[in-house]
Amino acid sequence: MTVVNIQGEVLDQIWRDFDAASDSNSLDSSIANLVDLSGHIEKLDEQSLSRVGVRLTVDDDAKEIADHAKHLGLIDLVFPQFKDGRPFSTAVTIRRDYGFTGDLRASGDILPDQALFLVRCGFSSIVVPPQFSVEQFKVSLGAYSVAYQPAADGGVNLVQDLRAAAVEVAAE
Repeated sequence: MTVVNIQGEVLDQIWRDFDAASDSNSLDSSIANLVDLSGHIEKLDEQSLSRVGVRLTVDDDAKEIADHAKHLGLIDLVFPQFKDGRPFSTAVTIRRDYGFTGDLRASGDILPDQALFLVRCGFSSIVVPPQFSVEQFKVSLGAYSVAYQPAADGGVNLVQDLRAAAVEVAAE
């Protein structure tokens, strides 16, 4: 599995599947599904939670992690198929409403053409599907430098800044 950040750089893979972690009696750097995490979450303090991740599918209710989201180290949202956009909305909710500042990862059936939209919705890393290359995602991530609307990524809205500057110049 190859994971890239929002600049298209390959990340070292420190996260492992929950099943492998439970064999070693340590949940550090493990990604659990919602059911497995629910069985452990109340026993973990904030520091322990920062070393645990959760994988959410479109069938999971993200509200179940709302109280703990800001303490988790990773949230992986799985796209079941490229034409199912529900994880985009979930990502915005997790960032905006739940205060999550950790690694928000996109995995599943993702196309390179969707990379910039992932970033605009708040994703910070992407699992590159095996049929695509890292380079394809890197090119897509750098394709545009101007945004027309504000988004969850908190990036500067260049068009809005240009309009504001034009109004200031006109007022002079």
